[in-house]
Amino acid sequence: MDKKPRIDSPSAPCYHARVTEKTSAAVILAAGKSTRMKSKTPKMLHRLCGKPILFHILDALSHVGVERRIVVIGHEGERVQELVTKRYGDAVEFVWQREQKGTGHAVRMAEDALSGHEGPVLVLPGDAPLLSSEALGGLLSGHASGCTLLTAELDDPAAYGRIVRNKLTSDVEAIVEFKDATPEQRKITEINAAVYAFDGPALFDALKNITPANAQGELYLTDTIALFKKAGLPVRAVVSPDPDVTLGVNTRVELAELGAKLQAKILKSLMLSGVTIVDPATTYIDSTVQIGQDTTILPGCHLWGETVIGEDCRIGPSVVIEDSVVGDGCKVGPFAQLRPGTVLGSAVKIGNFVEVKNSQLGDNVSAGHLTYLGDTTVGAKTNIGAGTITCNYDGWDKHRTVIGERCFVGSNSTLIAPVTLEDDSATAAGAAINKTVPSGALGIGRARQENKEGWWAARRARKTEEPS
Repeated sequence: MDKKPRIDSPSAPCYHARVTEKTSAAVILAAGKSTRMKSKTPKMLHRLCGKPILFHILDALSHVGVERRIVVIGHEGERVQELVTKRYGDAVEFVWQREQKGTGHAVRMAEDALSGHEGPVLVLPGDAPLLSSEALGGLLSGHASGCTLLTAELDDPAAYGRIVRNKLTSDVEAIVEFKDATPEQRKITEINAAVYAFDGPALFDALKNITPANAQGELYLTDTIALFKKAGLPVRAVVSPDPDVTLGVNTRVELAELGAKLQAKILKSLMLSGVTIVDPATTYIDSTVQIGQDTTILPGCHLWGETVIGEDCRIGPSVVIEDSVVGDGCKVGPFAQLRPGTVLGSAVKIGNFVEVKNSQLGDNVSAGHLTYLGDTTVGAKTNIGAGTITCNYDGWDKHRTVIGERCFVGSNSTLIAPVTLEDDSATAAGAAINKTVPSGALGIGRARQENKEGWWAARRARKTEEPS
């Protein structure tokens, strides 16, 4: 009979109810040099499906009711602190590990910050972006006292440390490193995910007694397990239903591999919520994107950042949308780009090779072909003709174009900002407009056509007679 406790993906409110019995805290280890990334950017700040790696951990913790999130920083710590603070403000705390002396030493750095803390303390790596709120919430819910480990079962556990359990109680007896394991222990498929829930005071008492008795001369957090057992404190484990929670990022290869896994989870979640994704293999959607029911995403689309797309939309193929809002019933694409700051009302049509940047388009606006709208406000039911561009930059500053409701902008119009087209106005095809077009008027900004009779025949004759 399998006595191993498992996480059954309880709801987030359940997590919150469980952990608020005592204030919970988390210590996130993010001080390492990450030399294998071969990058000037700290590993924790490399982006994965729209967010830095570290942000995935911080967000997962916030969803399970962890009141305090403490990040241990070291290498390039100022950059990490600056970016995290910009996003989370004072909701995230920082402690420094000036010298990297192992995971136990890193957690010790948080002792002063957690002085007097009586509740549970989660300890987890900052480079494991697939750690979900379900896994962390289940670990907290399963933690009663002592130490509780998050584990996973792998078909091929390779060189991971093995979890040795008591056959009668199912408590954890030891974490055995692969190189130290017996042949029998190497058959164990349950491995340590390096994620722990501790009783706070007991954790820091144990950390005072670990020693660097290893080849690296470092203080290992895992050495606290034996000290907990020696003190008679329980050491238990819960098994994550998703073994991917064990995966960390150490190289750019692993960054890509984990990105693919996370992308698959994002797309699956969207499809199960009522979004049609025609070809997941060629669709890329950030974890921060929201999409409404019965919207269809066609192949080749990239949806990034804080993008929100409403219901009953058709996006694609080959569309890029970043930090934009798309209302219900819109059609965007093919080959269109919505850049940051774009807001589309309902039933807007953005067609072939149209680019929109920092612009607000009202309901039922149509811009079907080969158009650029930058820093523009467009009223409802306006039609933007093919080839229209807004000239929003004069070499020094950006300027706005205001187009009213029910306007008709003729093909190949050039709108030189700042300029206004009032409600129910129009521009002639090929017009260059740099003055207000009043309501009800037609704006014409082009030279009068003149036909020179016989010009083409004379030119052809002349060219024919010229020596080659």
